[in-house]
Amino acid sequence: MIKVFWYCEKWQPGGIQRVQVNLLPYFDPKEIQFDLAFSEDDTALFDEKIQAAGARKLVTLDRRYGSPGKRTLANFFAVRRILRDGHYGAVHFNACHGVELMYLLWAWVYRVPVRIVHARNNGIGAGGKSRLVKVLAHKVCKHLFGWMANGRLANSDLSARWLFSASDMRKGRVRVLKNGIDTERFSFDPAGRNETRNALRLENAFVVGHVGHFSYQKNHEFLLDIFAKIAQRNPDARLLLVGEGEGEAAVREQAERLEIEDKVIFYGATERVAPLLWAMDAFVFPSRFEGCGNALLEAQASGLPCFASQGVIPEAVAVTPLLHWLPLSDSPAAWADIILAQTGKEPRRTHAAEIIRAGYDLAAMAAFLNHTYHGKG
Repeated sequence: MIKVFWYCEKWQPGGIQRVQVNLLPYFDPKEIQFDLAFSEDDTALFDEKIQAAGARKLVTLDRRYGSPGKRTLANFFAVRRILRDGHYGAVHFNACHGVELMYLLWAWVYRVPVRIVHARNNGIGAGGKSRLVKVLAHKVCKHLFGWMANGRLANSDLSARWLFSASDMRKGRVRVLKNGIDTERFSFDPAGRNETRNALRLENAFVVGHVGHFSYQKNHEFLLDIFAKIAQRNPDARLLLVGEGEGEAAVREQAERLEIEDKVIFYGATERVAPLLWAMDAFVFPSRFEGCGNALLEAQASGLPCFASQGVIPEAVAVTPLLHWLPLSDSPAAWADIILAQTGKEPRRTHAAEIIRAGYDLAAMAAFLNHTYHGKG
């Protein structure tokens, strides 16, 4: 049996974590034992699936740190102890920026045979003055530690260029492994749409939706400005927000300032995303950056018109005519105009086949990883 140390910095109900959990049933627990490791555990949403797959959650730190710097330093030595004593055959680090590559040092020191770095994003999730410091640290660390990996993956070209060196890219050392989507789960269900809209009392509403963690990256403040313009033109418009996170309180305050709080539904995090997508009429995704944009793939699979920020999300996720690119430099009113003009034109239908043809296949992703963990990559 191979033991795999499968790491992401924090355990949250986000896209990276959801992909990891969805992959688990494709592996034989008699062949691979997964330790899903992270410094902080912020959700129990996926616990049943993790246990059912024979995997386990492994929190590296025994306390919370107010300072990101102190947390990173403490975690650096915590990961060292785990990799020293864990007898792992493979490590798989899901990294959003270069600083997270520092854990590779211990995998290299303790001679873990398979050392995978998987680039999962293409930006720094912070604003303000601290952003400059974090970007500098990212650039230094990606060159200092990146060479220790013997497997380099990315979920898109944008993520690959963000995390790996120009030399690695030029020499073909990086493979783009597209995120797998469970397309069957998201196939459009008209009865499910009606049931969900009735349950949420949205029978006659024009439902604008978003799925994502409440964070700087997802740009909820711009989303609310867009929706406020839509609501001015359509009094029956409602905004359905699926997710949770540290930025939720600020978004609630903004909704009150814009006097749209009675039109915004804060649904929270859930594993039942598909019925909520079926209930929506438009999916708006104005992220500041994205490594892939899983939510856009799931929304397209469900036949939902999508509107996303141009130039900061991989163009490869536009696998159907449903996805419309809009610049973040455009005004909220301009976004609202296009959203209202481009929705309701065609009957909803499933687009799962297009997603699979474009390579976003969960089974294929699992098969590649299984091959790689066994040292055959």
